[in-house]
Amino acid sequence: MKFLTSIFIIRLFFAQGFRGLRMTADINNVVRNKFLLQQTGYNSLVNKIENHDVSKVYFSEKLDTVIAENNDEKGDIYEDYTITKINPLITSSLTDLSVKNKVETVFLVDPRPPITSILANNVLGFIEGGFFPLLFLSLLIANFRASQMNSGSPFMPGMPGMPGSNSLEKDKMLVTKANITLSSFAGSPEIFEECTEVVSYLKNNTLYQNAGAEIPRGILLEGPPGTGKTLLAKAIASEADANFISVAASEFVELFVGMGAAKIRALFKRARENKPCIIFIDEIDAVGRQRGTGINMGNDEREQTLNQLLAEMDGFADNEGILIMAATNRKDVLDAALLRPGRFDRLITVPFPDKESRKQILKVHSKNKVLDETINMDLVAELTNGFSGAQIKNLLNEAAILAAREGKTIITENNILSSLDKLLVGIAKRVDTRDEDARRRVAIHETGHALLAAMFDQYFELKKVTIQSTYNGAGGYTIFNEYGNIVDSGLYTKDLLLKRLVISLGGKAAENLFYGDMHVSVGAVQDLKQANSLAQRMIGNFGMGEKMEVFYNENVDNDRTPFLGRSLSMGDKYSDKTKQIFDKESINLVNMAYLEAKQMLEQNKPLMEKVVDTLMQKVTLTGNEFKDLML
Repeated sequence: MKFLTSIFIIRLFFAQGFRGLRMTADINNVVRNKFLLQQTGYNSLVNKIENHDVSKVYFSEKLDTVIAENNDEKGDIYEDYTITKINPLITSSLTDLSVKNKVETVFLVDPRPPITSILANNVLGFIEGGFFPLLFLSLLIANFRASQMNSGSPFMPGMPGMPGSNSLEKDKMLVTKANITLSSFAGSPEIFEECTEVVSYLKNNTLYQNAGAEIPRGILLEGPPGTGKTLLAKAIASEADANFISVAASEFVELFVGMGAAKIRALFKRARENKPCIIFIDEIDAVGRQRGTGINMGNDEREQTLNQLLAEMDGFADNEGILIMAATNRKDVLDAALLRPGRFDRLITVPFPDKESRKQILKVHSKNKVLDETINMDLVAELTNGFSGAQIKNLLNEAAILAAREGKTIITENNILSSLDKLLVGIAKRVDTRDEDARRRVAIHETGHALLAAMFDQYFELKKVTIQSTYNGAGGYTIFNEYGNIVDSGLYTKDLLLKRLVISLGGKAAENLFYGDMHVSVGAVQDLKQANSLAQRMIGNFGMGEKMEVFYNENVDNDRTPFLGRSLSMGDKYSDKTKQIFDKESINLVNMAYLEAKQMLEQNKPLMEKVVDTLMQKVTLTGNEFKDLML
């Protein structure tokens, strides 16, 4: 007699309130009966249902077992039930057949809640037999042990939220339902090749084994937000014939000491029981940050969790058939032990897409949209320089919303450009409530930026200048960018960066030229912030100073301070004299750029007045229209 069969019997009796068992029956007769269910095949069950030999069918909680109650009454309460093992996928067809033949169908649920009321009312009469209490106790012990195995924790069995406590197929089903494949990724072809290679590893590793190659144990996807790291992990999980477990690293962060490490053990235990398996840890920097960087420089719960993760990834346990994938946009803060080969053998950097990749991304996200044939995709790809894949998707979605707002189903180039302006500078105000003097001051300010950008046409291309105010607080704005060959190479020269400084200070210089020193507005506050930040990087990081040609300032390299505790303990690494020279050279660059901006605008003041008057009338000028005014 199998214990599983006994479990089904007790569930059936408890769920049905001991149906068929009379309260006046002799307990000894019950014990003497065979405590078994007669097993029958699926075809026999179907024939019984069609021949009306079955009065009721019970489906188990997991839908993998059917208990049929026969019509014949032989007086033995155990012989008029049969048990049949089925595939859960045929539950629907079997239910339809039962309904068609007027056979009552019952889906059994977890019997534990109703047991309380049953025991309070009925079980007292059965204590004398001694059999049911013993069976019931065995059932509770089995469920308790199963809960412990699922949770992986000896302290809190069955605790919800433990990684791997849900169905293993759940993550795989969600990925499959999302219909995400590697064709959904339209970024760099080299990144695509790396990921397709991973899929071939998992599907057919014979070729690699013959060449002596081993499947990578771990793959770390790192890059800026929105570049498609999680998308690539979903695509690999969707195309690879392997089980898939997805978990966020923040789920391991717990208040109670030891719980994070217990969750790590439970996760890897479940993966080893279901090989081949892919474990995907999103935002791994939540637990993978460098150790010994806290304020107290001590060992904390997060570091214990990281230590357990390091041991599970490459320790004494066997990880054959397990691939660990992780994603982060803060690789600089990860612990060195986590990044070494044997844990993460392959580091895939997913960068911002280049121009060709942006064109492909635009095609992918426009498949379910109707675009005007006159749209210049090259122009859109050029204007979206620095956009991630997520930002490009959002751009097209905003353009579709704008087209629908206008009552159209076809997206035009103007919709895309308007959406681009909305994302870059904010929502434009339809009604301008400013007086003429305020609008003219903004026109002078923006003309200073635009004229200088147009004059430095060997480096920059002017796209647009407008005095239309936005809800982000901008009274107007100027859009220009470097040429594509400069952006692609990334080789910015000192001359180019100096000209960027001049353009940044063009607005303040224009106001100074027209209104004098005492009447310059605060509208240049963002310009000053950008100019001083660029000047500090030129001196501190790019070696473009006079006395600091070989100096590198780590404090400027990263605006954020990821390891505050370490920085406080180490103290300042630069002397006061070095700081003084650094500050002096930075401010000298800004002053020099400001003087040059004033000189150039003063020499072209008549042209400025012409542009200002045109802006007051038209509000917005494109780059080509601005160049026509300069002729």
